[in-house]
Amino acid sequence: MLSQANHAWPTPSDMPPDGNYLVTTTWRDVLDAAVTVGRDIAPWIAAVPQLARREILARRYPLSAYLIRRQAIVPHQDGVGREVVPSAVYTHGTENSTRSAFGYHVGMTMAEWACRGLMGLGPTTHAESAIPPGALSRWKHSKSLPDLFGTHSSTSDLWLVEAKGGRVLGSHSRRKGARQLDVGSLVPGAHQKVLCGTSLQQRLFMMIDIEADGSAAENTVPPEQADDDVLEHDDDALVELARARMLTYLALVSLPPGSLRVTAVSDSLNDRLSRRSGGLVHLLGGDDATSALRRELDSEATSSDIVQQEGVDMLAARLPGTDLMIGMSRRLFGACHELAEAEATMVAEIEDAPIMRVPDPAVPGDVSEQRYEKHLAERHERVRGYRDRRRNDFRQAARRGFTAGETSPWERFIEITPELTSPAEDGFLEAATRDTYLAVEREALDLDTGIS
Repeated sequence: MLSQANHAWPTPSDMPPDGNYLVTTTWRDVLDAAVTVGRDIAPWIAAVPQLARREILARRYPLSAYLIRRQAIVPHQDGVGREVVPSAVYTHGTENSTRSAFGYHVGMTMAEWACRGLMGLGPTTHAESAIPPGALSRWKHSKSLPDLFGTHSSTSDLWLVEAKGGRVLGSHSRRKGARQLDVGSLVPGAHQKVLCGTSLQQRLFMMIDIEADGSAAENTVPPEQADDDVLEHDDDALVELARARMLTYLALVSLPPGSLRVTAVSDSLNDRLSRRSGGLVHLLGGDDATSALRRELDSEATSSDIVQQEGVDMLAARLPGTDLMIGMSRRLFGACHELAEAEATMVAEIEDAPIMRVPDPAVPGDVSEQRYEKHLAERHERVRGYRDRRRNDFRQAARRGFTAGETSPWERFIEITPELTSPAEDGFLEAATRDTYLAVEREALDLDTGIS
């Protein structure tokens, strides 16, 4: 099957016909997926935002520890290409438990990459963090659920996604994933079931199975409008995006203000990104509009100058101890700012409830592991219930911040006037969407081995 994978992905932001596809990507796409996928932990670390930096580090570095690029002959391309393979440490050196943990991590990351980057799904939510739109309340009591759910940016269909990953992805694992997607009457409305299996046998590859349950919706939003225009009028989509990027926001606000900078990105990026053939982010190295914008700006340029030149002034900073720079637009920063304050209020109210004191399993005799897990489940249920009851409050908070970010300067949100920077001049490979920014040190990606 792998030898037959020689066709390009034919339908960006949609589901392709059955087939074997050879899909190119970049580390920046994969890193973006790694940072956004998984359970919503932001409410619990908002009081200690430095932990957001550590969480990003924990999601980023397993990928470079156990995956490398390898040169390989690609006959149909008449030359040498690269493939992603497990490292010798993963294959021969590490423990079974570590391989299992990494299998889960890479499986979730690649499912996020495939569903959002290749097939146009919007931000995903971990199934343990919320209840999908239209699902029955019994969802929260089910012991076997898919990993993720999300709304497709073009069709507004609900997608349920199960992610599997491991050294060898056998039929038993895939059958288990199919059973987790079989939610029956828990989601009575139409939805897509997507099983994403990531294997590390010889090289990284995926097997994606898709099944429609009910009639799919018509394409209600043109793809070129899906990313940007939806945020202007859909409060739920805005809340989903802000929650998906909350780790980035918390990491930025945890940094010393003097380390924050702004970098210029073309405001026309969104139109080109929506028509790109796959990928979560737009690579800025070859973006002529961004290059032209930056040439028009001198070292004393301000955020206002960037906006006047039809650019987006991304707030960006290097994460200490990493090879990454992260950032976001003012309007998304504003949405995250207001949403974080609303969620801080939620956590304060939940923590005040006597039942929510989580016992410490490290204290002898305090509580059993089973009871500890029960307390955690009760806490997560309180979060779900609070968010459901105050849904409009969260919508209004995100919209209020989004609007403030569009009309107010950076000084409205941070203590200083950030200076201009151009990370490409410092050896960073850059990428962005209309509202997010990610860069990685060029030297951090020299993980090639010889031709195979």
